[in-house]
Amino acid sequence: MREIGIHECPHTEITFGQNSRLCLELYMEDELYRICSPAPVACLELLYPNRRSVAMNSLVYFCSLLKASVAFAFVVAVLLASTGAEARAVLGRRELLEGGLKCEAPLVIFGASMIDVGENANAQPLTVQSEFEPYGVDYFGKPVARFSNGRVIADFLSQKLGYGLLDPYLNSVNPRFTYGVDFASSGSTAVSGSQTGSAARGSGLFPLDMQVKQYKLFKSKIMDVEAQNKDLKLLKLPSIMKLTHGIHVMMPAHNDYSNVLVSSANVDAPALVSAVVSAIELALRGIHGEGARTMILMNVLPLGCAPSFLGFALTNPTLQKDKDSCIASYNAVVDLHNAELKKMVESLRTELSWNGLVLFDLNAIYMDAVRNPSKYAVTKPLAACCGAGGNEYNINLAIPCGKSGTVNGTTVTAGRCSDPSQYISWDGLHPTESFAEHIASAMLKGEFTYPSFSLKEACKP
Repeated sequence: MREIGIHECPHTEITFGQNSRLCLELYMEDELYRICSPAPVACLELLYPNRRSVAMNSLVYFCSLLKASVAFAFVVAVLLASTGAEARAVLGRRELLEGGLKCEAPLVIFGASMIDVGENANAQPLTVQSEFEPYGVDYFGKPVARFSNGRVIADFLSQKLGYGLLDPYLNSVNPRFTYGVDFASSGSTAVSGSQTGSAARGSGLFPLDMQVKQYKLFKSKIMDVEAQNKDLKLLKLPSIMKLTHGIHVMMPAHNDYSNVLVSSANVDAPALVSAVVSAIELALRGIHGEGARTMILMNVLPLGCAPSFLGFALTNPTLQKDKDSCIASYNAVVDLHNAELKKMVESLRTELSWNGLVLFDLNAIYMDAVRNPSKYAVTKPLAACCGAGGNEYNINLAIPCGKSGTVNGTTVTAGRCSDPSQYISWDGLHPTESFAEHIASAMLKGEFTYPSFSLKEACKP
């Protein structure tokens, strides 16, 4: 994205006083521009694509409108104020590639709530916790079906590649899939009920095998469009070639373990891990069979360090802590999963000659933040930002983030902390917006990846 100062629009002067500046965005010729007034501090920005009404046909015309008067600026200010909070740009900083290359690879996302950008909310409106305050408010000004105080990992990945925000697969109103699609579904598991023949343990609305089926259907429909020689650019769809060469990201299995660890005192870890890793392998084979060139697979974060599990341990004294003050038995199960997952990745890379399959060590970056919190500007690595705990983890399992309940005869609300950036965890399970950005940045830089990962190579058309 190119940022253009209003000084490039001759004789234009729009300000909102000493502590503000006006920024407007223009989408033109597949490029995104932001035009800003001179004042240096908090920028009032229009959301793209949610504010498409301000899109202009040319930069010259756009500048001429900016020159119009303070009255135009006032209209913009009223529009922003009507959202009830400061609106922010959807783009963020673009991750620069060596030689200034532009990424040509769409993003294709699979997983659960940590990277869901609204899939479940589109399927079952107003039933998802992330559709209610205080979720989303720190960036979007309102809940937008993301399990975060703002953006999730998928948002940062797409923004840093210069794509703006991805749409969920089920978005039916003016969808924009040119730069990718997000199939991730909150609550989903790698092992589905259809695979086990049992629905005893919930597998989420769209478990991993269903997401792969949705991906295959998505591809087949694009093939039909291509066969009819329709304009993919006009329809905001990627070509089959671009989709195949896209950067596929998968974040599975957290719910497979979290659903079991808190509900069963005796977990057959080897059997559980075997079933979960096998389900992930099956999904990977299915995606590879569709010709996917690049796949970044994430392992499981240390659930024993997540505030919700630490809060659960307060009522279960038999659960022992390790040297990091995390629940040892939970992390042991996760460690077994991650070890088996790595073996599976190594095997698939060899068998399928799939050099684009890499493992991102989510567990390692999370543990690094727990052990070295200042490195990430974190001060409370084991506590939740949003909670009603009354304990060191700020967790009351009976009162989830944004909800109210009664504690000792007093009504208590699980509210947002004053500074989410000081926390790893937003609500006890999901990363804060700030830590989600750390994760996305590390992934795109090829950090914590096995084997090495080159964004430059992955971005080639």
